[in-house]
Amino acid sequence: MDRDTPQGATPSSSAAAAGTAAAEERFVADALAVLHADGAESHRTRARARQLAAALERPVSIDLGWSRSTITVGEPGAAADPDAGTALVRRASPSSVAMNRVLAVDRAIDGISDRSLTLKAAGAAVRRAAALPPANLLIFTAACVVGACCLAVIFGVSRWEPLVVTAVSAGIGAVLRRGLAAWGASNFWQVGLAALVAGVLGSIAVDVGFSSDLRLAVVCPCMILVPGPHILNGSFDLAGLRIPLGLSRLTFAMITLLSIGAGLIVGLAAGGADLVADPAGREIPVLLDGVAAGVVAVCYGIFYSAPLRILFWPLLVGAAVHAFRWVALTVWGWESWLAAGLACLVAGAVLIPVSTRFRVPFAAVGFASVVSLMPGVVIFRALDGLATLSTTTGADAAQLLVQTVDDANVAWLTIFAMTIGLLVPVSFYAHLEKRRVRT
Repeated sequence: MDRDTPQGATPSSSAAAAGTAAAEERFVADALAVLHADGAESHRTRARARQLAAALERPVSIDLGWSRSTITVGEPGAAADPDAGTALVRRASPSSVAMNRVLAVDRAIDGISDRSLTLKAAGAAVRRAAALPPANLLIFTAACVVGACCLAVIFGVSRWEPLVVTAVSAGIGAVLRRGLAAWGASNFWQVGLAALVAGVLGSIAVDVGFSSDLRLAVVCPCMILVPGPHILNGSFDLAGLRIPLGLSRLTFAMITLLSIGAGLIVGLAAGGADLVADPAGREIPVLLDGVAAGVVAVCYGIFYSAPLRILFWPLLVGAAVHAFRWVALTVWGWESWLAAGLACLVAGAVLIPVSTRFRVPFAAVGFASVVSLMPGVVIFRALDGLATLSTTTGADAAQLLVQTVDDANVAWLTIFAMTIGLLVPVSFYAHLEKRRVRT
C-alpha cells in the first residue's frame, strides 16, 4: 500500500475521494463566480457561499474583486480559514446584469443543499446557467420602447409627437446596442452611441417642433441606459466596507454615465440643441404615475433578463412606491431626493421578505422596482450644463452655473437617499437572520 494512503483505505477509494473534493471545489468556485459576474449583490453571493459551506460541510471563503475573485474551499471538518484549503481564481468582472443566470445558479445551489441534485448534475446546471442568453432582441427592443415612453409619461409628456420620437429613438438604440455587443464592443460604446442617436433625433425633433421645452424626447431614451444596479451595488459594497470592489463598481457606473452624457451632448450639438434648464417634469395624476412606473419596472426587469414569471413583483411594488413618492412630493411637499429615499425604504421592506420567501434574488425584483427613481434627467442636465459653461458668458453663465450645481446636488442626494433607503431594511433583515441562525 502507498505510504500516503490512509490505513483501511485503498488507492482507488482515496482517488475517488480526491476527485469528489476537486469537483466540489470547482462547483463552488463556478457557481459563486457566475453569481458575482451577473449582478447578484455581494452580500447575497456571500450568503450563498455560507449555504454551500453548510451543504458540503467544508468551509468556504470568498474574496470578490472586479477583474478576478478568489474562492477558497477548505478541507472537510477544518476551521474556516481564508489562508487554508484550495484557492481557485475566477476572472469575471461584474459588469453585466443577467438575472436569468443568477436564478438558474440559485436553483443549482438549492439542489445541492436539499440533496435533490447530484454534484455532477448541479455542475452541469451551473455551466448551462453561465451560457444562458439575454432577452431576445424583439422583447428587449419592445421593453426599451415601452420603458422610455412610460418614463416620458411619468415626467409629464403632453403631446403625442415626443412619444413617437422617444419610441423611435429608444428602438434604434436597443438594436444598435445589441448589434455592437455582438461585435464585441464594450458597454461604454454601446450606451454612448445609443445616446448619440437619442441626441441627434432629439435635436431634429426640437427643430421641427416635435419636442417640448422639457426635452423628454431627448432624455427619456437615455434614462433607460442609466446603470442603476451598478450604482446601488457599488454603494452597498462601500457600506459593507468592501471598499475596492465598491469603488470599482462606482467607477464603472460613472464612466458609463459619462459615455451616455458624451453621446447625448455630441448629438445635441450636432443638431444645434441643448437641454434647457427647466423643471424636470410636470405633475400628472397619481394613478397614471403609478401605472406607468409599474410598467417601467417590468421593462427594467426585461433589461436585466429576469424571467417574466417573477416580474409581477416589480409591477406591483414599482407602481406602489412610485405612487407613494408622488404623495410625498405633491401632498406632503417633500424634496424629490427625500421622497425617493422613502420610496426605496418601503420597496426594500416589502421585497426583501418576498425574495427570501419565494427564493427570488433581491437584485431581480428590488432594483427593477426602484431604478426608475434614478435621477437620470438631472444627471444629464448637469453634464450638459458643464459642457455649455465654456461658451456662456455674463449673467447667463452665473445662472447656468447655479443651475448645474443644483442639478448635481439633487443627483447625488437622490442616489444617497435611495441607497440608505434600501440599506436600512437589508441590514435589519440581515440582523434578524443572524439572530435566527444563532438561536
